Amino acid sequence: MVELGEKRVLSVLILTIIVVTSWILLNTDRQPTGEIPEPSDPIPPPSPEPAPGEISTKGYVFDDRLGFGFEYPDGWELYSGEGGFPDEDIKKVVSFEKLIKMKLEGSEFESEVSVSIELIVKSATDLQEIEDEFKQRSIGVSILNETMISVKDMNGYDILIGEDSGWKLRQIAFFTDGTAYIFTYQSQDEPYRMYEDAFNDIINSFNVGSQ
Repeated sequence: MVELGEKRVLSVLILTIIVVTSWILLNTDRQPTGEIPEPSDPIPPPSPEPAPGEISTKGYVFDDRLGFGFEYPDGWELYSGEGGFPDEDIKKVVSFEKLIKMKLEGSEFESEVSVSIELIVKSATDLQEIEDEFKQRSIGVSILNETMISVKDMNGYDILIGEDSGWKLRQIAFFTDGTAYIFTYQSQDEPYRMYEDAFNDIINSFNVGSQ
């Protein structure tokens, strides 16, 4: 039989091993004395894509870097962008879109129709270059009207293509100092006629060089 003294020694030895082991485990993950761990930087949430600006009142678009301005129509969504275009000559694009619900001719159902107005600012040689581009892209489509216009002492070229009672696309280009300003207006015939005055107001208010 194991003597009582031997049992006591064995118990003390086991207790010592447990205490030492516990101390080692507790200090393995302990930070050094006097050092406070810095909180890790939170990961910022991803930036949301910019939403198109809802235009609720009539206002004025002016680009002081490129030096042009014009009135924009009431109640249209506005989009604007610079750089990153496939055509390196393009400096800026400003566009407006209006979605309307209406019954198109020959249909019993109401459809959502898009009416869009766009301005492209790009480098060019002269107005004739832009006119030639328009006509090249219009091959196979009826030219309904074309004419030369003048707005605020700037000469421009105005062309309308499409169908008499269907889809229509109108483009007006101005040129000055190596830069072309190309306006495009397009939609189905009925909404096209509904908002043609808004497009004409933009053209008549357009100017280069001052607000």
